Amino acid sequence: MKLQTYSKFFLFLLLFFGVERLCHRATDGFAMVNIYPPQGDYSTWEAVEPFPHEISMLDQPFHYLNSGSQSYVFLSEDGETILKLFKFQHMRIPPWLEFLPLPNSLSQKRDKKRLQKRKTLESALSSYQIAFEKLREETGILYFSTHFGKKITIYDKIGKKHIVDLRHTAFVLQKRATLVYDTIDNWMGHGQREIAEQGLRDLIQLALARCQKGIFDKDPDFSTNFGFVKNRPVQIDVGRLTLDEEEKKPEIYQNEMIRITRDFQKWIALNHTELLPIFDEEIERITTSSP
Repeated sequence: MKLQTYSKFFLFLLLFFGVERLCHRATDGFAMVNIYPPQGDYSTWEAVEPFPHEISMLDQPFHYLNSGSQSYVFLSEDGETILKLFKFQHMRIPPWLEFLPLPNSLSQKRDKKRLQKRKTLESALSSYQIAFEKLREETGILYFSTHFGKKITIYDKIGKKHIVDLRHTAFVLQKRATLVYDTIDNWMGHGQREIAEQGLRDLIQLALARCQKGIFDKDPDFSTNFGFVKNRPVQIDVGRLTLDEEEKKPEIYQNEMIRITRDFQKWIALNHTELLPIFDEEIERITTSSP
């Protein structure tokens, strides 16, 4: 009898986790509870009221596009604007653990974990604040706030409608861009070499401008984190930025420009060899110029 009971319980657990995994896969893990932050003080990241144009952008619905490491990404109905909602489930301890009675030793570990999660949260929000305040043109960010008095409509991956109250969560509005590699492939495929050459120059200068503003990027991946809005380069992923005055020094940013463009150079050499002289010329000019 006990064996039969245990078997049923085990089968129930298998079914439960199986359904949970299917739901997670179908929705890319999106759930409304995930986009609201844990309780705490977020006044540090409160922004001024946006311009009327940004307000009107939020009047249209946003549809699920994809999921990144830090946020769920939605596309406006007109196809022009990206909405990012943070994955706060990775920036807090599980809700059930918050209220679980624990012995002192485990309670201290929980407190330590809570502080670690808070630092992760603060780092992400501070990074977007840096981008909004100091790299707005370079990132295409239209607005960033942790508290804005408006409700918006979103549709998740399976088409379910949700109402998000922006008074209680953080969000980012950003111009929609096409990834760098896709854009260069498209230009070269259509015989637009001059446009591709200028785009390459502008992209390298964009990365240099970030360094010269004293901003360090822990994840400067040109294949996934940069793109073009029409012909203008932008950095679309800005979740790993920190302020660092050392970055302004030529002896620092010159070495960094070589490091962060190494994989990009390999891709150009493999896919568009004719653009390699332009790339090398730009990097050499940056790394050999006097302060």
